[in-house]
Parts: sequence; structure tokens; C-alpha cells
Amino acid sequence: LSTIGMENHLRNGAYFRARYTDPKLPTYLGINEHYKRVQVYARSTDKDRTLMSAESMLSGLFPPESNNLTSPLTVWQPIPVHTVPLPNEPLLDGAPSNCGAWAKSLPDVTMKNEVFISFMEDNANATSAILEVSGVPYQSDQWILFHEITSIYDTLFCEKSHNFTLKPEFVASKLYDLVTPYSEMFWKLWTEVLTEKLKALSGGVLLHELKERVVRAVNETDDIKLVLLSGHDTTLAGILTTLGVYDGIQTPYATVIMLELWRRDSGDYEVTLSQHHQEDELVVFQMPGCNKTGCSLEQFHKLNQTSYPDSLRMLSSCCCAL
Repeated sequence: LSTIGMENHLRNGAYFRARYTDPKLPTYLGINEHYKRVQVYARSTDKDRTLMSAESMLSGLFPPESNNLTSPLTVWQPIPVHTVPLPNEPLLDGAPSNCGAWAKSLPDVTMKNEVFISFMEDNANATSAILEVSGVPYQSDQWILFHEITSIYDTLFCEKSHNFTLKPEFVASKLYDLVTPYSEMFWKLWTEVLTEKLKALSGGVLLHELKERVVRAVNETDDIKLVLLSGHDTTLAGILTTLGVYDGIQTPYATVIMLELWRRDSGDYEVTLSQHHQEDELVVFQMPGCNKTGCSLEQFHKLNQTSYPDSLRMLSSCCCAL
């Protein structure tokens, strides 16, 4: 994780500290200003950058306090972040390429999709130019070719985001501009081609986990008040698609999706879904079949309720020990 990424997640942590630990605010979550392990649970995919993202956010959420420091040399509050090896990650891998069902089904349905077919045909000249400048060899398999080009975009986007100097030939050929539509198409495919089976593989297990967490919170059978899950842009695309609110646009770095459980003045519970990104205005999603303000418990538990059994069966048979 870059220094910029660490700073962004530190600010995210400070945002949630202000949002959740101040008893005077309606968003007060009942968690202490200093870390208590029974109140907070953090989990990340087994990637350096996502582990560091979680650690950075937790550092902003629970900055070191004098009464928690073990020595004058301690300048941070250690907080555990749980993880499992990525090939066996059932919860946070929004694009489980290690799963044969995903790896086979996604290219199959994409290659038959009229929007994708038209895109590749309309951009044939751009594809040739990209391959010539980048040196990436041509692939007759259109899905592999498309994936290679989106990988070029990912590299260039990362370099531009961190103010790295691009190769002169990349700048002269406007390579970044050439590959950008391919990335935009990749994210659009989440709304265009994901079947119910693929949605189950992408976000079904995570949706089930969120529902289980809500049940435990309502029944007060768990002391944990804040669950922090650190994943990837595909993780966010997967769960937002499974919940029926994804817009097909890549989420920016350090974006946070918040699922919150509220107890209203009437005593009824409501589940809300929103997106926080740095200084941008908070985006509140209206989930299918729910009110603009959120979902009742009944409405929330009806959301894509068939996805978890399918995802459990398919993932356990192809990649993950659940």
C-alpha cells in the first residue's frame, strides 16, 4: 500500500471515529474511543495492500492513547486483523478466479453477450494500437485479450494515481486513453452479464455473513458492534451487484461501503446501505423492495435470499472450505 493509500485509510478511520464514538451524535454506535477487542472485529483478504488498508483504518479509528501504550516507544495501538489464504477465501473474494465455476462461467456468458461482442468489434483498431504500443501479444480468445488490456489499464491507472512518470511512448500514443474504455466495459459487465449463479459466487457468502451479523446484533447475542472487512474493488462490485444497487462504475481507491443497523424511535429496526469516499457527499443506496431510508429487517432478509445456498454449494465444491 502506498503512502497515499495509508493516509486515505487513516482519514477513513478518523471519519468513523467521529461518526461512531461520539455519544452526542445520532450515529453513535456505542463503541469506546479506545479499542476494546470484544467490540470490534476486522478481517481482510490475504493481500499486503488490503491488510495494510485495514491496519491503517484501524489506526485512524483508534489512535494511540497514553494509557494504552506499553512503552514510550509504542506509537500505535495494535489491533488484530484476521485473514485466510486467498485461494480459500469464501467471504471477500468478489471475483473468485480460483473457483472453476467462476473461471469458466464468466468468460462463457461474456463471450455471448451482445454488448461485449459489439464493444470488441467496434474497438478492433484501438485493440491493435494498444497491442503494438504495449508489446502485449495478440490473443485469438477475445476474453483473454480483453483481460490483458484491462490489466494494462490497472497498471497505468495505479502509476498515474501515484504521479509516476509514464514511458514516453505510452504518453505519445495516449495509451491510457486507449485502454480506459476497456476498463469501463469490464465494470459494466457486472451489471450486464452476471447470472444469478455468478452473483451467488461473487457476493452470496458475504451477503449471508452480513445478514447473520444483523441477526446477532438485533438479538444482542454478540458484543461486536463494528465489523471491518477489507477487500478489493471486485469485492465491492460483487456485494453491490448481489444487493441490486451496483451502477457498473469502478469504485475509487479507499472507498468504504457501510451497512448499518438502526433502531428507530418506534423501536423498529432498519438496515441502511451507503458509500463513503473521502470528501465526497455520502451516497445512500435504495435497495430493491425497500424504502428510500432503508430496509426493514424483513425486507433486508428477503434480498437475494436464494444466493447463499447456491454460493455455499458451488464454492465448497470448487475452491473453498466453508
